[in-house]
Amino acid sequence: MKKQIFFVVLLLGSLPLTFAEELVMSVDQSEYYFLVGENAVIPLEIQNDYGHQISGMLQYTISQQILQGNMQFSSSNTQSSTFIIDDGHQNGSLNFGTSDSPTTLTVTLNFNYNDGNDMHVSFEPIIIHFVSDESQKNNIQNKMQRSSQQDSSNQNTQSQSQQSLQQKLDELMNQSPLMQDPQQRLQNNQMAQDSSALKQEIQEQLQEETQLKKEFESQLASNEDFQKTHQQLLQQGYNVTTGSLDPSSASTGSFEVNYENGQGKWAKVKGNMVNGTMTEIQKQTQEEREQLLSILRDNPTFQEYENQLTQNGFVEQDMEFLSDKNRTTISLNYQDQEIQTATITADFENDNLEKIHLEKPSEDYSYLYSLLVFIPIVVVAYVLYKKLKTTKKILPKPIVKITSTKFDHVLESTNLIKEARNNFKEKQFKDAYSKVSRALRIFLSYELNLNKEITHEELLSYLDNTKIPMDEIKNCFKLSSLVEFAKHQENEDEFNHMIDVAENLINKKINNSKIILAK
Repeated sequence: MKKQIFFVVLLLGSLPLTFAEELVMSVDQSEYYFLVGENAVIPLEIQNDYGHQISGMLQYTISQQILQGNMQFSSSNTQSSTFIIDDGHQNGSLNFGTSDSPTTLTVTLNFNYNDGNDMHVSFEPIIIHFVSDESQKNNIQNKMQRSSQQDSSNQNTQSQSQQSLQQKLDELMNQSPLMQDPQQRLQNNQMAQDSSALKQEIQEQLQEETQLKKEFESQLASNEDFQKTHQQLLQQGYNVTTGSLDPSSASTGSFEVNYENGQGKWAKVKGNMVNGTMTEIQKQTQEEREQLLSILRDNPTFQEYENQLTQNGFVEQDMEFLSDKNRTTISLNYQDQEIQTATITADFENDNLEKIHLEKPSEDYSYLYSLLVFIPIVVVAYVLYKKLKTTKKILPKPIVKITSTKFDHVLESTNLIKEARNNFKEKQFKDAYSKVSRALRIFLSYELNLNKEITHEELLSYLDNTKIPMDEIKNCFKLSSLVEFAKHQENEDEFNHMIDVAENLINKKINNSKIILAK
């Protein structure tokens, strides 16, 4: 079975009802059956009788049994995010994606919030079966309804603020105290005696990785530079949504934490820490980028360069941002109908635009050499024509009407991928990575009916409620930017994986499959 990425989409409507003051959630079954290839969509009913909005943390864990040889593993994926429930009655749905082969998933769902007291709504495990035949479905109505319950204890310590931040990181990195112990991820089934050593090795590795992330997470949460930047974003109305840690030791590694405000604007904090000291930390927000882009587009030099490109048939394709401390570089990429590319690059220090540079194809005068040969031939032909000219009337040439053709984004993306392969073989790695990234952006933009060029981050925000492999796309964009700005060494396996991601999406479109799940 291919690796599946499962996600939850909660769509809510409203209908006024009146009950006792509590929060009630319910699903209509405890066990669901879906055909292979179907989306596992489970209806969810919510009743909020507090008389106001409730904001909390929605957490779910998806577990799957995997057989490998004579060993059986339990793979689990835990996700959590800030979730707001409006007052009254709401109907929604949980979408756990699909599977391309028969399998069984176990889902646990919890909603934690505070309304004067620490409260939670917890479901018993929900079982999802993917089957290969309609006759194997056995959906039986068995409604599960759960009401809000008060937590049994509420601990307060002097370092409550720091622990709260660390707990948030715990949830984001799937390393919270609610997460399964790594030993539980291995099922102690009857296995052959010669597999016990392998099982022990895997257990130890999982324990080491988990402990390393926990220690690095604790160091990050207590770092003054990170706490200061984190608090700045909170004061600006941002809340943490997702994040990732990549430690090499308990106090050394890289991190990225993503935020979002009430208007849907994103922000991120990323950096590196060495031996507990922050060597690099960057705060980026969508609003700051939009401000820099506005300054650039109002600049007369930029307008002159863009007019030159527009007059020569170039169209803006995408833009890239690269930040380093207080310096930011913006690159706007253009392309014409002959697949020639041009780039306008702008360098900022804080909000000050320091330099604008235009890179475009050099003028090609090679056609003049052919004219030196062609002109004498034309002269000779004209002289012969005059001598042999008859009085026969020459009919006027028919007028050929030229009509514009609709832009074929599938063909364009496919051609870019072919060019990228050739560039990689010729060791033109920057062009190779850039063209795969551009192929993905063009294809996804037109599939989402945006029909315009937008940044990586803006495009990713449109993928939230789709069944497109968002993590894979995000990784492709990241690798492309890093290689293009010489921040990462090219790697053939990585590049081939990027090609596979792009071609899989395009092939689904060619095979008339719907690759986008509408919001």
